Amino acid sequence: MKPASSYYKNFTEEEFAADQYFQQWVLLPDDENRAFWEDYQFRHPGQQITINNASKLVQHLILTGFHTPFLSPSEKETLRKSIFEQVSKPPVDTHITYSPVKNVKWWLMAAAVLTLVFAFRFIYISPAPADAAVSTLSETTQIGQIRKILLPDSSIVVLNGNSTLSYNSDFSTASVREVFLEGNAYFHVTQTPSLIPFIVHANEVKIYVTGTEFNVNARSKATHVVLTRGKVNVTLEKDKRKTVYMQPGYTLDVDTVNNEFMIAKTNTALYTAAWNENEWHFEGTTLQTVARLIKEYYGIDMVFSSPAQANLMITAVVSVNDFTTLIKVIEKTLNISIQTQNQQLFIINPQSKQL
Repeated sequence: MKPASSYYKNFTEEEFAADQYFQQWVLLPDDENRAFWEDYQFRHPGQQITINNASKLVQHLILTGFHTPFLSPSEKETLRKSIFEQVSKPPVDTHITYSPVKNVKWWLMAAAVLTLVFAFRFIYISPAPADAAVSTLSETTQIGQIRKILLPDSSIVVLNGNSTLSYNSDFSTASVREVFLEGNAYFHVTQTPSLIPFIVHANEVKIYVTGTEFNVNARSKATHVVLTRGKVNVTLEKDKRKTVYMQPGYTLDVDTVNNEFMIAKTNTALYTAAWNENEWHFEGTTLQTVARLIKEYYGIDMVFSSPAQANLMITAVVSVNDFTTLIKVIEKTLNISIQTQNQQLFIINPQSKQL
């Protein structure tokens, strides 16, 4: 029977590995248990490393081949020795396919896992050898340059101009996939079979992901997140009690100065079309929204002299890579004039209406 989500709140990795429902998800996943554990990790990001380690414990136990109805003390000792022998061997690249096994006693694996707590802790939590130095890899774009970056886990990051993405050289083997963003980027995160957490650090927030697509603008202190598909949760680095769970179709502004979250509904097509098709698809879009996109993509502020200017609406399709044409389309569509001064756009000389 599926336990309540709150039942696992304070579980250690050994307790997870000894749990029947957890073992079923790791070894014989189905739609029900997969949905339960994906949702649980989303709501409890602080346990994601523990869950990932527990999953490895269960898989390692299966590899030992102990499926007898009972384990005597001598058999437990044999199992313990077998695991330590595996640790001493050089790593090999092995492809494993799990299939349902009849008459397997789930409680048997639980007992064996609890017996081998210390052995497993040695295997999975011991520090890396001193000669396995971890370095930082960085990808940087110049102003106006957009690059697609393929991460070691097959996730794709579309890095906007004047931005930097950093991650550790052990990204593909670490228990947590972590990247650090300065600037603006669009993420296509690949979900791994063992649901290894993916975390984006931007300004002073953490964005926890499994598999999804979202935009992050960290050019200023007020971090801006747009979720186009999947689920993410955003947590303040300095106050982990402040967490927001986002659903697709919403934007989140994170004011890291005042520690406030502001959520609003948005048209995600503005972002998906921009990143995937290199086009702006404006449909009844306010000039204030357009101004925000211009700030995110080009790093240029649009200055309004009245609220009426910000509320003007535009419908058009324009290439993302042609900033000059974008400004001309805005001017012609809204019957206004725009001038650039000191990296700012000023609306001046309205031609036919008082703004």
